[in-house]
Amino acid sequence: MAYFDPEPKRRREDFFDMELEMEELRRGLRVSKLVAVLGLRRYGKTSLILTTLNELGLDYVFIDCRLLPSGMLSMSDILALFEKELSRKSWFRAVAESIEGIEVGPLGVRFRRRDINTLVSALERLEGKILVLDEVQELRRCRYRFDSLIAYLYDHVDLRIIVSGSQIGMVHRFLRLEDPSAPLYGRPIHVVRLRPLDRERAREFLLKGFAQEGMEPPHDLIERALDMLDGVIGWLTYFGYSYTRLGVRDLDRIIDMASRLALEELHHALQIYGIARPRYAAALKAVAILGEASWSEIMRFIESKLGKIPRNTLSNILKNLVDMSILTKTPSGYRIADPILAHAVRKYLEIA
Repeated sequence: MAYFDPEPKRRREDFFDMELEMEELRRGLRVSKLVAVLGLRRYGKTSLILTTLNELGLDYVFIDCRLLPSGMLSMSDILALFEKELSRKSWFRAVAESIEGIEVGPLGVRFRRRDINTLVSALERLEGKILVLDEVQELRRCRYRFDSLIAYLYDHVDLRIIVSGSQIGMVHRFLRLEDPSAPLYGRPIHVVRLRPLDRERAREFLLKGFAQEGMEPPHDLIERALDMLDGVIGWLTYFGYSYTRLGVRDLDRIIDMASRLALEELHHALQIYGIARPRYAAALKAVAILGEASWSEIMRFIESKLGKIPRNTLSNILKNLVDMSILTKTPSGYRIADPILAHAVRKYLEIA
């Protein structure tokens, strides 16, 4: 698999220069039963996890919570995701028939009883394995408190758990690690943080990726791409894939294509706010237009578009957007963390 292949990487030779992050994840698995891999979308979290686990030769169950349906989640939604992944594991299928409420048929593992107790019974059979909950913050949309389940597994099952999340504040809210009344409070957790590539590493990634494709792009194209993509490895990959595989040689068009993808993801993320969505959109629009906006500038913009807004309401909106890692707090205000998303909001996001 080449660097510009868009699928998550699973082998070290396909995975660009994240040796320090891999070693930190390996160390986390040695010293803690719970590891959190945190970083914005397209920072390479999934590739880091899969590559490290495969290199270590560990058995794991990988639950991609992004595949859950939108809106509030039922336990049946959760179980369907686990059924699909557990059906791929021959070692689990071998023990599944002995678990009450679970059957194994030609189509794989099926939970006959659609309740949390059946899921717990299944997870108790993961002794010595790794459970990965990718984009774990999505589970907050379920009425069942999954931090309680993680705490139970932590305390009673010889199982290591990796949670990952791009909405970093939401992950903290979900796990409630600082809440003395929360199930996971006081339990050690090892955190691995991913950040954008610096400019030199980003340039090296692009040059090596183009060399793998047998191409030598113009120097000015590489430098423009570095200016616009800000070291986000997922967007660098998207650029390289679009240029080499799709034959799109216009960088502005590639940025536009990426922006529409980012905007679609933003629409999904804002769905949970219902009728309050226009205010969230207006806050983002203000920040995107100004590049960096103060609290008062955002308030004036929203009120010019949508009318009066209570001060505490705006504060809650900005806190939620920071917790979702859509906005980042700066000494003088707020900015949109992802350069492609900032472009998408500025150009395409509609407020109402």
